[in-house]
Amino acid sequence: MEFRKAFLSLRWLLIILTCYLTLFSSASTEYFAAIAIYVALFGLSNLILTWISPDRFLDKDVQRATHIADVVFVSIALSILHVPGTYLHLAFAAVFIMAVIWRELVIALFSIGVVSVLYSMFTWFPFDPQVKDAREEFLTLALLFVVADFYVFLSERLRQEKTFSRMMREETRRAEVMGEITRSLSSSLDSTEILYLIVTRLCEVANAEDVLIVQLGGDLESAEIVVRASEPNAPVTPIVLGEHPVMMSALESMDLRSITTAAEDGPGGTLIAVPMVVNDTVTGLIHIQLAGVTGPLSDLDARFYKIMAGTAANALRNAQLFEETQRLARTDFLTGLPNHRTFQSTLATELARAQRHDHPLTLLIIDLDYMKTVNDRFGHPSGDMVLRAIAQTIRDTCRDNDFAARYGGEEFMVILPETPLEGGVQAAERIRERIAFVDFPQIGRLTASIGLANYPTNAVEKEDLIRIADQALYVAKNQGRDRVVSFNYQLITR
Repeated sequence: MEFRKAFLSLRWLLIILTCYLTLFSSASTEYFAAIAIYVALFGLSNLILTWISPDRFLDKDVQRATHIADVVFVSIALSILHVPGTYLHLAFAAVFIMAVIWRELVIALFSIGVVSVLYSMFTWFPFDPQVKDAREEFLTLALLFVVADFYVFLSERLRQEKTFSRMMREETRRAEVMGEITRSLSSSLDSTEILYLIVTRLCEVANAEDVLIVQLGGDLESAEIVVRASEPNAPVTPIVLGEHPVMMSALESMDLRSITTAAEDGPGGTLIAVPMVVNDTVTGLIHIQLAGVTGPLSDLDARFYKIMAGTAANALRNAQLFEETQRLARTDFLTGLPNHRTFQSTLATELARAQRHDHPLTLLIIDLDYMKTVNDRFGHPSGDMVLRAIAQTIRDTCRDNDFAARYGGEEFMVILPETPLEGGVQAAERIRERIAFVDFPQIGRLTASIGLANYPTNAVEKEDLIRIADQALYVAKNQGRDRVVSFNYQLITR
């Protein structure tokens, strides 16, 4: 805003000087009307510039049109003020055009030199006496020329200061964004939260239509969009990298790539892909969609995008490591099922939900029969193989909302939410039958005993539910194994 006001003020001064030198001096001549129209058009050009928004004032097209208008109007003014019988105004016009093109202080100083040389020639070299006495016309011509040159120089300095100020503000803004993301990295290990913060801030800074983060698959050909700025809760979406040339190019080169896209009904845009690299390995890509922006990226933008990609890569990597650590802490290392600790917390949560909504819940305890014999006869590696296979069988037999875990040794637990006792017995029979169907090489088939307890039929507290299911399992073992037993009060008397 300040640059535009200062620039327009300088141009008004040039217009006023042009009006004073040309219009007033021709008041009694036949060219007065034409010169008045010329001055009016010069002033109108500045009025048009005042109507242009501050954001567009520094656009290349606007600046180029302004330079062309300056050259035309100043050249006309120099022609109007020409010294009769000479072509000095052409020399002045040529130097002014040089000043518009290069806009350096040396050109402004060169302008003074040109005036001095031409004035010396005008004064000392033989001219027609009538021409030689026209020193006032020459000084008028030189005055407009020098003022116009310094207007060009000063306006360029103002433009450069405005550009530099805008760049500094942009750098400050980007530094603030990076600081915000760095603070988030230290306070949160939620990968979705951090990545969404990165894409939204990138979208704001780049004024982008959308920003995506794409996580690569193991084959480096398939990938999935894990987060996007335009849709906060968008599901993970698989994509084929081969259908996105800019992504493939960035992946292959391990460097930022951009392409310009064309639009049939309006301005095109730019697609940018920045690889997210950790330890010389590309783990993902940041994809930026700029609408209505074409042309090459500036070094400043490219550097910022690369820094953000590196930050996103480290954030994703750290979050993945944390999530993997958490998963290992919750998982039984042998079977891959949730471990005893995770089972206890899940049962507490599910039981509280069942109590809150007045829904039934059934708990199963599954114990493999004669597992000690398998370990003693075939060795613990074979026993481990059996446990892994049985765990997978239980997992495959359960519903999506059921929860299976390894309780310890050869015991497994299954939580059946929203399942009455009768439904729990049916589910337990399916699991028992599936386990008995598995044929292990050299070992043969194994059986399992299963005990059940139900909320609210048998117990209302977590510890009681586990204890009663364990009592039912004990009965199943004593009754000959390979069976399902649900708790009933007659068990207490036996």
